Amino acid sequence: MSRRVLLLEPNWKNKYPPANLMKLATYFRSVCKDDVRFYKGDLKNFAAQLLLEEFFSGEVDKENLFAPEQNDAAQKFWRQEKFLLEFIKTGKNSLLEFMREEDFFYEYSLKKLHRRFKAENFPTFDIICVNSLFTFFFDETVSAINFAKKFLAEDGKIFVGGVAATLVPKFFEDATGIKPHEGLLDKPDDLGKNDDVIIDTLPQDYSILDEIDYKYPAADAYITYTTRGCIRKCSFCAVSKLEPEYKDHVEIFNQLKHTEENFGAKRNLLLMDNNVLASKKFDEIIDEIKACGFAKGANYLPPDEYSIALENLRAGFNDRAYLKKIIYLYDELEKKLPENLAGEFYSAREKNFLLSLITASKEKIFALDDFVRPLFEKYFKRKSLVRYVDFNQGLDARLVDDHKMARLAELNIRPMRIAFDHIEQRDIYERAIRLAAKYGIRDLSNYLLYNFLDTPADFYNRLKINIDLCEDLDVAIYSFPMKYCPIDAPQYFSNRDYIGRHWNKKFIRAIQAIINSTKGKVGRGREFFEKAFGKNLDEFRELLYMPEPFIIYRLRYEDNLTESWREKFSALNDDERTLAEKIIEQNKFSDKDIGDAPKKIRELLEFYRIRR
Repeated sequence: MSRRVLLLEPNWKNKYPPANLMKLATYFRSVCKDDVRFYKGDLKNFAAQLLLEEFFSGEVDKENLFAPEQNDAAQKFWRQEKFLLEFIKTGKNSLLEFMREEDFFYEYSLKKLHRRFKAENFPTFDIICVNSLFTFFFDETVSAINFAKKFLAEDGKIFVGGVAATLVPKFFEDATGIKPHEGLLDKPDDLGKNDDVIIDTLPQDYSILDEIDYKYPAADAYITYTTRGCIRKCSFCAVSKLEPEYKDHVEIFNQLKHTEENFGAKRNLLLMDNNVLASKKFDEIIDEIKACGFAKGANYLPPDEYSIALENLRAGFNDRAYLKKIIYLYDELEKKLPENLAGEFYSAREKNFLLSLITASKEKIFALDDFVRPLFEKYFKRKSLVRYVDFNQGLDARLVDDHKMARLAELNIRPMRIAFDHIEQRDIYERAIRLAAKYGIRDLSNYLLYNFLDTPADFYNRLKINIDLCEDLDVAIYSFPMKYCPIDAPQYFSNRDYIGRHWNKKFIRAIQAIINSTKGKVGRGREFFEKAFGKNLDEFRELLYMPEPFIIYRLRYEDNLTESWREKFSALNDDERTLAEKIIEQNKFSDKDIGDAPKKIRELLEFYRIRR
């Protein structure tokens, strides 16, 4: 008997689709033949949406809901699902006034749905799987888990898994009453199932991404692994807990082939390997990646999304996703059509109730295909694009050599990510960058951990080394500073307020202010770097102590207030400066925090009270 399964990702912003939930979708839909649903967003909105869908699937005659004599406003309202959802949640919506007195839909159906919403009498699921990500999303994840219980059938089960649940399972259990699944889904009995299917080896169901409104920036990519785990046990890293066993090779060819055949080819290959260079089968991995279509110079023709959606609808594969996809594609097509043809297309959609997802049906879509397909072929031009490989978690500079770099250069790799977490690794890091340049890899990126064991000077010097390398080698290196925070300390789950031994609150805020101004990354270009971080360590140190608005709004303040602040700061003697810096480093500037500081210091600290 088919079960109702809900796969749920909490409503945080993230770049990458949830590969674990996509594999679970394949397991429940294709292996177990269950009815699978994916959702990411406001769960109250989801509850209203479920109630509305349940009503439309059972009670309403969609084609005869409004009498012919009813005005255009009624028809326009019908197509605005958001107004219906808003009424179900609040019981209020001014657009319903015209049908308040006599209409059955308002007087009986919508009111009934609103009462059910208030009573939390929602449609239910037999199995709910909730994903977790970073520990700093702990509160949001716990809230989603506890709300998800309202969707659970009487004999149903909730499973919680993912990164954060694996790292801090006891905290999740205490907060939700649910014992999380720890680690990968790499055993036959995971989730208490009674088959021998290993979920982690299954291909991903990309169709679920079309069920939701949220658009993942990296959705047009194969997201997978060629290895698992890491040979290192770095104290700041969670990989040893998440993937404790190193696996030299995870085959990807059939995974990618399955995705292309069922959901269309993806442009890029996003590999989440934590240390691919440690693999004894590294050469096999490079050969397989090339065989998958990502050799140097590889191009990609985007798939015909309309045909893929139609084929999956005909096959009865995830109707919910592909009905939504078709309506989305119709909307996009309409924007491209000349005015007269757009009007004809709109009329055809209106006649077939294909202006809204809640009124759409497969049969009407199939009937309109002969009219629509030529329009897609003419107005949706697909252009060949370069495709790239991204070892997203970075490469281990300690394991780079000529042979491995030469092999990596056989791929369309962009960018090449190499971590530079410790200034002590300077020689190793520089050697890896120079090898990349030697073999023609010119687009590079790195992660720079700070607030761990490093000093602010270490951080500055690592950034400057990249600027020097860019000029010396004519390459582009984009650095992504990453603030360290303990992954298993509950006091930092929500606020991320951890301060490393060589750092303080003001320094952290200063770095964040600079990084916000640079959109989170530091690129090539000495002039840009020196403006952002200073020409030398003395200027960098001055920036760390500078009032935050003066950092963020450089051009506004640098010729007036910034100079005045600098004069007062320079006028302090050694003892006064020591006291002033101690106060500034706490990044609190109320009268209570300043206390009975001398007048010169109090005058200086007035600059720190300036608001943005």
